[in-house]
Amino acid sequence: MGFWDGSVAVPATDGADDLTRLMRLAAFPRASVLAHEGISLFSVRPGAKPTHLVRTEDNLISLTPPEAPKIAEQMAEVRAAMDLRADRLPEIIAQSDGFLDFFAAQMPFGMNRRPYTVHLITAMLDTVISVEQRMKHLCSVARPVDLSPQIQPVIETPGHSAYPSGHATEAFATATLLAALKLTGTGMAASALVDGVLTRLSRATETAPATDPIILLYRLAARIADNRTVAGVHYPVDSAHGALLGLSTTLAFIAHCLGGGPELPVPEWAADGNDWSGDFSLRKWCEALGNGAQKGWRGGTTTLPKAEHWQLLPALWQAAAAEWGRKPPAVDAPTA
Repeated sequence: MGFWDGSVAVPATDGADDLTRLMRLAAFPRASVLAHEGISLFSVRPGAKPTHLVRTEDNLISLTPPEAPKIAEQMAEVRAAMDLRADRLPEIIAQSDGFLDFFAAQMPFGMNRRPYTVHLITAMLDTVISVEQRMKHLCSVARPVDLSPQIQPVIETPGHSAYPSGHATEAFATATLLAALKLTGTGMAASALVDGVLTRLSRATETAPATDPIILLYRLAARIADNRTVAGVHYPVDSAHGALLGLSTTLAFIAHCLGGGPELPVPEWAADGNDWSGDFSLRKWCEALGNGAQKGWRGGTTTLPKAEHWQLLPALWQAAAAEWGRKPPAVDAPTA
């Protein structure tokens, strides 16, 4: 090698844009940077007992966990769902540690096809899981097997609160993000995107044509959620309110990705676990949302702060949207 005195030429910073520098990071630090931004959008705190809140600027969603009489009532639904185990067991096992492959089977995404979409989904799930686990900690609802060994779950019961369901939260969050990307790829305006997703969620969703890709996403999410009751680790109300938590937080996450601010309001929601009766189905859940003139969980609207120029999720959203056919925003030509 010869003698070297340690002197080097240090180049000036290359001036690469934020997204380019983000993609140069290794997987873990990149995920950490994005998760920090997503998690900072939300705070989870107890409200007037026993209601618990997820806040942005105002209350985004408030959930009241089911009390003992409702849980006892729901156990009958868990027992009835046990009869489906022979049919559902392969799905239950495959989904116990993850379910993204099921969504990718409907709308292909992967590092070879849509790498920015993969990073966006990862950031969204890291955000939603943080909110979900904080909500679980506040609610602390016993699992079915804690109430009766006769439940005999077919998978290991997770070591946290049954309510709200994490699988339902994350599955409906994934469906919502993919639905929004699919719609933005068709040219839907950013200001119409939240309502564009919500208008698909009506009482007719379960019987809509099987060719509608948006509705298929939510049917899959509902199946993933229901499988957790069949497995014996959740009550139906866990799925209903977990699905609502996933929908609401992801709509807010998307609003931030689109730039936030008063031009992009998102719905507020309030749901009481003691009001849910019977099993969980996509039709019942859509009816409970209260879209349009129908009264339900949906209330007013709230907004997120305007996204700062240094935040990364808006740039990542634009890159992911381009993978679904969205044209990038026009950039003004520099003046002489």
